[in-house]
Amino acid sequence: MNLGELKKYIESFPDGTRFEYSLSSPFSWRGVYAEVAFSIKGESCTKEELLAKIGVALTDEFYGYKGGNFKYNEYTPVNFEEDYRSWSDGGYTERMISELSETPLATSPEERLVKLAFKD
Repeated sequence: MNLGELKKYIESFPDGTRFEYSLSSPFSWRGVYAEVAFSIKGESCTKEELLAKIGVALTDEFYGYKGGNFKYNEYTPVNFEEDYRSWSDGGYTERMISELSETPLATSPEERLVKLAFKD
């Protein structure tokens, strides 16, 4: 997913929609500094609050973990990490999906598929 797709998805909800979760402020992803990242926060927020955070990602300049300044646009890939110091290469996303879907954490996408498809 890129920033434009994330923005369009959030815009598709009615004004004033409240979500159970929020996004952190955007930050430069440690995996690739030229890509943006957010954390999923366990606090409620509105559609408008999410769009404001996405707007910051589209307008501000961000400092990479080991240097350099980066600007993001609608085509910039979106990543999810615990914070700007982290780089889990998808591990954070998998943990959050497991937590939000109340399914066991898997060691691979294939294991996750099997556990989702074949359960009591």
